[in-house]
Amino acid sequence: MEPVQPSLKFAHRLESAGFMATQFVFERLSLSVGPPLAATIARPFSPLVRKRAFKNLCLAMPDLTKQTQRRIITGMVDNLVRTSIEYTKLSELRDDPNQITIHNSEHLHTARAAGKGAVLISGHIGNWEMVRAACARLDWPPAIIYRRFNNPYFDAEARRYMRALDAPIFHKGKRGTLGLLRHIKKGGVAMILSDQRFSGAPYIPFFDVPARTSLAPAELAREYGAAFLPVRGIRRGRSSAFDVTFDAPLTIGEGTDGAYAAMQEVNARLESWIRETPDQYFWLHNRWGAHPINTLRSPHPESAPPRPAGQ
Repeated sequence: MEPVQPSLKFAHRLESAGFMATQFVFERLSLSVGPPLAATIARPFSPLVRKRAFKNLCLAMPDLTKQTQRRIITGMVDNLVRTSIEYTKLSELRDDPNQITIHNSEHLHTARAAGKGAVLISGHIGNWEMVRAACARLDWPPAIIYRRFNNPYFDAEARRYMRALDAPIFHKGKRGTLGLLRHIKKGGVAMILSDQRFSGAPYIPFFDVPARTSLAPAELAREYGAAFLPVRGIRRGRSSAFDVTFDAPLTIGEGTDGAYAAMQEVNARLESWIRETPDQYFWLHNRWGAHPINTLRSPHPESAPPRPAGQ
């Protein structure tokens, strides 16, 4: 056994102890107190995450001033901290119509009535769990797939919180993917966040810059005849109140070109949402990677490198 293993386990214990203490406090605070208190505590630490966020903001919106960039990053940290505390209140948020206002729910109802399931497509903007909470209120909570936390205690607690919405939860991997596929095939609904870089995927413009984007969400919806619905959960100011909006289903054409066009539209929708509330987006993902073309921002979508044959 490698000598580093015991220290890793000890590190997990230390992390868990800190998490449990924080958990004990914030689970007992109301939505009107807990999230804003956590955001206030975290605000001085926002400079610690600026490097990656600055890089991405410069790539996506190069005309912003440094002052605006700093304001957006501070807001991003505020939103993320509030989101983390809101995980402990999912059932409360689901049940309170004053906390979540649902717009265009007829698109979800129509998809359910069709009996072929739905793929809800979104990104890391606002509080994406509010989409699941809104669907749970409408009695059709979506399954999700996520990457297992390295710390087993964190992972167990995350699953406990997410299970409050009574929907299937799958770990990322072959087994989890098969579970998600079976769920949709049976007419279920799933939510997929598509705004992470996917190695080997084709380049699709995102903020006019080529970004590797998986075609799998569109291909999955097309394979099972499921409705393909763009959706977002946007925070109202600095509160724990949200607007969850379902867009009309996207049409997915045949073959790779059809899936590519659908995901190109998804990227365009997500970009428009981010431009409206840039401080609610998670700017820390390595979304664009290190492709040489990204060292100089592409002026037009047509500047994206051509898709390799077969992609």
